[in-house]
Amino acid sequence: MGQRDHDRRKSEEISREVIHRWLASLALCLCFALLGPVGHLPLSLAGLLLIAALASIGLALVGGESPFSRHLTAWDEAALSLTVSLGLWLWFRDRGAGLP
Repeated sequence: MGQRDHDRRKSEEISREVIHRWLASLALCLCFALLGPVGHLPLSLAGLLLIAALASIGLALVGGESPFSRHLTAWDEAALSLTVSLGLWLWFRDRGAGLP
């Protein structure tokens, strides 16, 4: 799909696609985090979401997306991943979960 076709789509459709892509990324990160010990799950998921956020930032840079668009972009996807990652890390770092 070219850039011209991308611009013709409605903002709601583009935003829905970004949300679906983020949920798929979250599910994939969760699947990989589940491969490790259960006690390390929250911090493993936080680390994988951090990597997913970096990948989304790379996608936004390569795609030339503006962070101030009227619809959600890969920048918003990265912000979601970073927010959830930071939240998990802050919540579970002192609760004995994960590595010392």
